[in-house]
Amino acid sequence: VAAGRLGHAADLVSSFARALGGKEAPAPQASLVLCRAILAQAESRFADAAALFAQAAAAWQVLPRPYDALLAQERHARCLLAAGRHEAGLPILSDVSRALSDLGAHYDADRVARSLNERGWDTRGARGRGRPSYGTQLSPRELEVARLLVGGRTNRQIADALVVSAQTVASQVKSAMRKLHVPSRTVLAIRVVELGLVGEQGQPPAGDE
Repeated sequence: VAAGRLGHAADLVSSFARALGGKEAPAPQASLVLCRAILAQAESRFADAAALFAQAAAAWQVLPRPYDALLAQERHARCLLAAGRHEAGLPILSDVSRALSDLGAHYDADRVARSLNERGWDTRGARGRGRPSYGTQLSPRELEVARLLVGGRTNRQIADALVVSAQTVASQVKSAMRKLHVPSRTVLAIRVVELGLVGEQGQPPAGDE
């Protein structure tokens, strides 16, 4: 689709559908709906695409894979906007931005918020509720990332474990480094252990939820 080869993309989606058939495979079935939505969007069938993205979001949420669900909801809203349904699309985008922030996906939340601001939607109130300030202390998600970092995981592995993007993890690692005044990931891991924020082998201290 990105290369403009829509015919080939349609053939690929059809092959995917035939191979999958009626198999009881929730994630691939959700992926198939997502593929159909992407194709419909590329063909400027925005109403169809919006409905398919909403269906994909619901399927991801059931699994549950909340990050994928929110990204599908974002594309659902953008298709509504492309179809001229701003009164429906903008509130959904606002909810998605807040939910992404609550999930710890701040890079994605900021991207959606910028899009809202460009369309004249004031996001300050919603973002204030969804993303509390922790000052110089690590936020719960930054601490979770740091604990996984102590276990020797890469950003990609941490992202997979937390169901967020690798870019979000990288942003949280940098934020944690800045707050603890350390120059590298390695020193961050050492500092987190020294502060007693993790137990052995990167596990939370006893009694920590």
